[in-house]
Order: sequence, then structure tokens, then C-alpha cells
Amino acid sequence: MLTDKKVLITGATGNVARSIAMALAPRNEVWCAARFSDPSAAAPATGPAGSDTKQYDGPGERASMEQQGMRTVRWTLGDPDMPGLPTDFTHVLNAAVNFDPRHDVAVHTNAVGAAMLMAHCRTAEAFVHVSTSAVYEHLEPDHWHVETDPLGGTYVPLPSYTVSKLAAEAAVQAAAQVLGVPTTIARMNTAYGTSRRGGIAVEQFGMMLRGEPIAVPIGHDDWCSPIDERDIAAQASGPLFDIASVPATIVNWNGDDGVSQRQYCQYFADLAGITPVFEEREITWDSRIGDPTKRERLIGKCTYGWREGMKRAIEHYHPGVFGAA
Repeated sequence: MLTDKKVLITGATGNVARSIAMALAPRNEVWCAARFSDPSAAAPATGPAGSDTKQYDGPGERASMEQQGMRTVRWTLGDPDMPGLPTDFTHVLNAAVNFDPRHDVAVHTNAVGAAMLMAHCRTAEAFVHVSTSAVYEHLEPDHWHVETDPLGGTYVPLPSYTVSKLAAEAAVQAAAQVLGVPTTIARMNTAYGTSRRGGIAVEQFGMMLRGEPIAVPIGHDDWCSPIDERDIAAQASGPLFDIASVPATIVNWNGDDGVSQRQYCQYFADLAGITPVFEEREITWDSRIGDPTKRERLIGKCTYGWREGMKRAIEHYHPGVFGAA
């Protein structure tokens, strides 16, 4: 685990980054950069894989982070002035993302913004850029995507997302080589836990409790490789920085298992004694399985499987819902 380092975490109020900040804060000088803006502003109910599903947070979240010893800066990805951000961070994790539906805005913010951040922090010992498994071209629904598989995927609910994330990967790779900054590009899959809304499984379980249908693709299913916030925190507290290199190391960042949303929805519905309703639609979650082989070789296996981990997350938001299960 990193110790006595000066760490910058962007997108710090999101599902992915918040658990990392919490894990690093006791042993390091952690700076959290986010917009900390109006919580009533519109944000997607469920963001795509590797995204910050809640983009906005108010002063309460900022105060909470500061009370736990973190330093906070109101900052927006893509702002060339970098107000309030020092340049002497030893480690940087960039989990900030812009979901603007306009391709030009999303590309400029997510790609150009990431490169500008790297230039600002060019003396860092290591830089971790959080990308997404949505960059992979869709093959078979249950295909285990490896890092060398074809790129060019789509995220149907928000077409600008994958375009901008692909552009960001290219910008980060170029900046790593031009600036000589050791870099890891971690392609996040499906994060879940007890922060923000908890992740897609928690949201879908809430829908099932309310009797709402779960959207599934026509003729097949959405598959994913869920990863627990505790594994995210452990892997980003040192190991992902340790494998940073020039050229950048690219690795899938997901759990060790592949599971379909029908499978996990049915599993938790059975535990709770409810009946899920699945409804085939053209626009659904649009997820993928990430092959964990390279990550396991570089930094090891995950500790938490999806059954125990998702159950814990659901129980956090719905205490007692599973009874003695």
C-alpha cells in the first residue's frame, strides 16, 4: 500500500474513486478533486461501466472528506487553469468523466482534459487512468474480452461515452510517452459497493422490490464482471500504481467472474422471496465480460466474489431484506 505519498484522486465522489480515497487517506496526503456542485443537477441514473454514476455532490460530501483528513479542491476535468491543484503529486488516479451527449464536448473534456492533467502532474511517479470495458467491440454476449481484443465498442444509451473514452485512452498513451510518466490504463467493468447508489445490482434490486421490470437485450443477456469496492480500494492503493510503465500498461479492471444480469437478479430475488420481471428492450445496460487473466498475473486475484459482495451492498441499502439468508 502507498505510504507517505502525495496522492491526487479526481472524480473523487464517485463509486470507484471514493473507496480508494478512503483507503489511502490514513497513510498519505490525499487530495480529492471533483466538482462538488449542486446535487440537484441532472445526472444519469446509472452510468456506463467505469463511470462515476453520481457526478454531482454538494458541500456535505466535501466536508465529510475533509473531516477524514483529505484535502478537497473544486475542479472540473478539462479546465486548463487547474485552479487549486499543486504540481508535485507523487501519484495520480484519474477517475473523472464527463457524460455530455455531444461528441465534441465529451472528447475534449475526457481526452484533452486527461492529457492536460498528466502534463500538470508530469513529475508523478505513477499515473492511473480509469477507462472502461465499454471500449471493446461487442463480440459474443458472453465473450471474455482480453486487452488485445478489437476496440470500437458502443454504449447504446450514451453514444458519446465510448468515443470519448477511446479518445482518452489514446491521449493518455501519447502523454505517457511524450512526458515520460509511468502510466496504467485500467479498464473498469462493473463497480459496486456501499458508496453513492451502490452500483447497478443495487439499483436493479430496488427496481425488483418496487415491481418494476428489468430491461434485458432482445434475444440474449447482458454479461459483466462485477468488482467489489473493497477490491477496487486494495488494488488501487498500490498495485495498479506499481505496474505503471512507459509505454502505458493496459489492464482489465474487473472481478474474477463473469455473470449475466438475469443470473444475479434471479439469485437475489430468490434470497429475498420476490419474483423479478425481465423485459426485452433495444436499449439496455450494454455491458461486457472482462478477462481477468492479465490482472491476476500482474497484481493478483480479487478477494470478494459477486455473490457475497453484491449481497453486502444490497443489505447496506435494504437492511434485513434477505432475512437469515
